Amino acid sequence: MKILNEVLMVKKSAELKGFIRFYRRVNKLKERQNVLKIDNTEPGLPINGQGQLQTELSNLGFLDSETLAEQPRLLESISQVTYQPGEVIYHGGEESHLLFIVRQGRLKLITHLPNGRNRIVRLHKRGSLIGLDGLMGEGHEHTAIAIDEVAVYKVPHHFFHQWKEDEPRLYNRLLEHWHEYLNYADTWITEFSTGNVKGRVARLLRFLADFESETGPHVVELLTTDEMADILGVTAESVSRVIAELKRESVLEPIENNSESLFTCDLDALEQLAQK
Repeated sequence: MKILNEVLMVKKSAELKGFIRFYRRVNKLKERQNVLKIDNTEPGLPINGQGQLQTELSNLGFLDSETLAEQPRLLESISQVTYQPGEVIYHGGEESHLLFIVRQGRLKLITHLPNGRNRIVRLHKRGSLIGLDGLMGEGHEHTAIAIDEVAVYKVPHHFFHQWKEDEPRLYNRLLEHWHEYLNYADTWITEFSTGNVKGRVARLLRFLADFESETGPHVVELLTTDEMADILGVTAESVSRVIAELKRESVLEPIENNSESLFTCDLDALEQLAQK
């Protein structure tokens, strides 16, 4: 427990420093605004009218419809792009002048470890705002990869730089997204990096059941064993053994005539296992 607390303190300290750096760097980046070259001609799916886009962004929780109606230049600059499963949305270390709003699908953020392994450090879904680290003027910290077919809206950074002075209410909303992003990071330390393998798998399954809210509270859409192993920091074989055991114990039961990755789950049993 003492070691875990020390890890959490170091992590939160680093995140706080990152948040402060972000706040300070945005003002500096505003000075570079006139030299930023934003490419709005990237190939993407057509957006059928600003009204439709305005409604969609409001439904995603990015900004309310009334505020978006006051930002016609923002709406005009947004493009939509679709990525196939396994396709890279952006690379770690890559500089970007775009923010990404997930319209559909799931994606993962990965980091490359010195031992050659990849570690999944976040999962994102519809409504997520990703690429916030790019606002600091530095390369992306992680690589973003589509798990399913993923559609995103791309928003040029320079609008957010302008908000700092011209639209403080909107700028504060952006900072709220950043704060939520940092809080989300704690889950990956406290839930998925401690305890025995079965307990970690149970906590991950509980998380995935909640993550996919559209499927219902007792339905979980499994990731591949490799992906689950990359989240938990264990081997794929260990994850596979635990999943097989949970199926035998009827904690996971396949949904007939449906996807092989969809299962009903016993949340009470998972909760008990998660405490181990």
